[in-house]
Amino acid sequence: MRHIVILSLPVLVACAKTTAPAEAPADAPAEAAVEAAAPEEAAPAVQHFGEAFTLEEVTPAATLLAAPADFVEKNIRVEGRVTDVCQKAGCWMVITDETNHMRIRTKDHGFFVAKDGAGSTAQIEGLVVALEVDPDTVAHFESESSEGATIPEHTAKDNTTYEMVARAVEFRR
Repeated sequence: MRHIVILSLPVLVACAKTTAPAEAPADAPAEAAVEAAAPEEAAPAVQHFGEAFTLEEVTPAATLLAAPADFVEKNIRVEGRVTDVCQKAGCWMVITDETNHMRIRTKDHGFFVAKDGAGSTAQIEGLVVALEVDPDTVAHFESESSEGATIPEHTAKDNTTYEMVARAVEFRR
């Protein structure tokens, strides 16, 4: 007589950290083996998130990052290299010009970007804002960052950090 073992796997919510697929215990019968997950497919060369772009002019990240105060309260479309993405939900990312860094947050958590987007070139459209550095918020970002990633708020001058609130993002891999 054969026995079938049914394994119950917990369901992860969108903002939980990704974990390795569950495996059947080593002493479980072959019938209990659970197929881990479908092999990951390569990400598309271009991925668009959020709304459609509305601005034609694209500002290089180096221009924005060199003088972010000049862009505060302006809607712009910027292009730069992504160095980190929120690993819990994809609700923020960081762009860089190798010297300066800026956090990009999705507007009202209305959309999420691919968590494996670091290394991509991104175009981002949104509003540039100036914020006071808040230690609790910085600790939250640190908890969601990739290991060893730069935290833009750590280099803030006069306790002010600059961010973009994105309406649209496009990754080019």
